[in-house]
Amino acid sequence: MKNFTFYSSLLLNILFLCGFLYIINSLGGFSYLMAKMKTRNLAGVYEHRKNHFKELPMQKDAIVMLGNSLTQSCEWSELMQNPKIVNRGIAGDMTGGLIMRLNEITQHQPTKIFLMIGVNDLSVHSLDDILKNYESIVADILLKTPSTKLYLQSILPVNNQVRNSGKSNLDIVFLNKKIENIATENGLVFLNLHPLFVDEEGELNSNLTQDGIHLDASGYLIWKKELQKYLN
Repeated sequence: MKNFTFYSSLLLNILFLCGFLYIINSLGGFSYLMAKMKTRNLAGVYEHRKNHFKELPMQKDAIVMLGNSLTQSCEWSELMQNPKIVNRGIAGDMTGGLIMRLNEITQHQPTKIFLMIGVNDLSVHSLDDILKNYESIVADILLKTPSTKLYLQSILPVNNQVRNSGKSNLDIVFLNKKIENIATENGLVFLNLHPLFVDEEGELNSNLTQDGIHLDASGYLIWKKELQKYLN
């Protein structure tokens, strides 16, 4: 009986180990997981796109769209018909990731920066940590490029009926109120985009999204209309 228990346990451990190694391999292997740990679990595209930005020239009077996938997914210079606009959004980026790449932005002393960041943080960070990072981002921009006009854009709602993102719209409303306070305290413009995209139930309008988070072209046209007030 003892031998049966021993071999059964051994077999289960072997099966568990094989399953564990299979999952690790399917996720990209140990080297990929180690790389993710070094980048604080940021998306794999983060370092690629960050390095790409380093090689791109940025004119001193550039207008920077700064944020995550919601920013990256739009061809801003074409949408706004303004060649001075550069896209510095990275899909999956969070406040911590933005802090690590902010020097690449501020060293060019852009004319304007339109910032939207924080929704991805809700999956892994506390509200307090998100706000601390956000305040650090704002303080760093104001310190290193004081001539830049900084615009703080509210975080957009999500639609958990279209797809459960694991993010709370109540948390998003809370963060937006705090971001507005940060703008007020620093004498900055706060672009409250949230009401333009929210439905009666407090979620992202399902007519503007396919996956509950990202925007269709119609959503970017709404965003464009608001931005024009500060770009013309």
